[in-house]
Amino acid sequence: MRKQCGLSLIEMMITVAIAAILVTIGAPGIGNILQKNNVVADLNNLSTIARVARFTAIDEEIPVTVCPTHDYTDCSTDWRQAKMVFIDTNTNGSRDTSEVLITSSDALAQGNTIAGIQDALIFNPDGSINQQATVTICPASGNQKLASALIISLYGRVAAATDANNDGIREDADGNNISCT
Repeated sequence: MRKQCGLSLIEMMITVAIAAILVTIGAPGIGNILQKNNVVADLNNLSTIARVARFTAIDEEIPVTVCPTHDYTDCSTDWRQAKMVFIDTNTNGSRDTSEVLITSSDALAQGNTIAGIQDALIFNPDGSINQQATVTICPASGNQKLASALIISLYGRVAAATDANNDGIREDADGNNISCT
């Protein structure tokens, strides 16, 4: 006699039911992780280009511009677009063919929003900046606990927002919770 190997229909149905329960329990957590990772990636990109701009301004002893762009020539006000860093030698607010593109970054992850900044950032030769900013990046869900912010001081120092009061929401430079509304 040959012994039968395999699963019965009932055993297979139980296995599928257990798998469905585990996926239902784990899926929301995975979605939050993905949203948080997108926010962190966007924040890191913005932080990197701001730091490069500041260090270039100090090293070259010349103002350096950071702005959003759709064509890597003209600056726009939509910070969801790609960003570029360049030395604007003629101070016309756009990158001419003679002005070198120092670095650039990708657009924000799809669904993420950005707030707290509208105009170009200009880093001066001493490392200071034309405007203090708290740049908030929120996930598509609008969940404040998954949001983060980049704090740029007037001295040009760049720092990520932290949750100093341990309420699960990061704070701006003044200690107020960042908002996604």
